Amino acid sequence: MALLEFRSKAAGGFFMMPDTFKTVCKVLGRPYSESGSLPPEDIPAAIRLLEQEIETERIFMAEQEKKRAQKEREGRAGFMTYEEEEEERKLSQRVSFRMRVFPLMEMLQAAAKKGVPVMWGVP
Repeated sequence: MALLEFRSKAAGGFFMMPDTFKTVCKVLGRPYSESGSLPPEDIPAAIRLLEQEIETERIFMAEQEKKRAQKEREGRAGFMTYEEEEEERKLSQRVSFRMRVFPLMEMLQAAAKKGVPVMWGVP
């Protein structure tokens, strides 16, 4: 599995794992491809869709934190089932979607300002 390199005349390049970009493509409603480009006219809509997904994730994580805090207040934090412990472990080790797409968002915003495309491919 090769890394994908993202380039634009508006910003410095960066690399992204293909699995992360597959998730981005799903959010954008685009088919995944190892190379391609996003034309300037499509960038504002892509930014909005990614921002919506980031907000959805933020709300989900806030709800998870509320559940954890509630368990702690009720004195149940130390008495979790195996499944609850696994879920807690996965959430604590999770790298957020926001963190994964941060460089892409920066590039998209810069490209939108300059009216240039964003391109990607296997280096």
